[in-house]
Amino acid sequence: MALANESAVSSHSKVNDEDFGRTLPFFGDRIRSVGIRLPKPIGISLFTHQQEDLMNLSDFKVDGESVGDLLPDGASQTVNTTSIIAVRGDVWLLPFWGFNAMIGKAITTSDISIGVNDLLNDNIAKLELNGMATTSTITSIGTTLAYGHKQFFTTIDAQYVSTAVSGVGVDLDALVVTPLVGFNIGDSGWKVVVGGQYQDYQRQLKGQLADIRFSAKQTSSRWSTMVGMQKEFSDNWEASLMAQSGKTREGVTFMLGKRF
Repeated sequence: MALANESAVSSHSKVNDEDFGRTLPFFGDRIRSVGIRLPKPIGISLFTHQQEDLMNLSDFKVDGESVGDLLPDGASQTVNTTSIIAVRGDVWLLPFWGFNAMIGKAITTSDISIGVNDLLNDNIAKLELNGMATTSTITSIGTTLAYGHKQFFTTIDAQYVSTAVSGVGVDLDALVVTPLVGFNIGDSGWKVVVGGQYQDYQRQLKGQLADIRFSAKQTSSRWSTMVGMQKEFSDNWEASLMAQSGKTREGVTFMLGKRF
């Protein structure tokens, strides 16, 4: 009886699942044959992200020489507000394993507070540099693992992100890991998602202005909590809206894409 029912489900899936027989994801037909509908394997989307970070600055060096006597540790920080717009592509190679890549532009506005030793009065003077704007090119590559059971699902996404800041010779690398759990709301196409995000930035900020080389160590909280909604529309369109909040970070991400 079990084999008969399994055969009936498989036959029904072949009739109703238009992706039956597609090459990607590999071994996808084994999943489809038991009545599980997989997402289209290839996606392209518009990615937008707004984020505000508080970063502490320390270990200042100019041309390789420490200037800690002038710029003491623990007295300087920057608040960076970043807007990103990018194009993201992804492909599921296996039903549970996919890869993605992204390229885009970022505009960052920085409010910098530099603590300077006032040697005459034996205190710390503040040098405020507000509204400093930079433009960056952002590229990333990543991988995603996914698992679902009934109405529940979980994903973990890992990204290597490279940022090239124009005009100041600064290149930054980051590892971004996003574990999420979600719930499908019936057959509505809506999903509720909660989880967290780990952002491990390159801690040593290096750059060059004219002939002067500079560096500083930057630190911030690495984890933030995430919550959001995802929606699948007709014709394989999809959208997601995610908000994140952490000790030193606030952000919101919106994606709109289509699967093929």
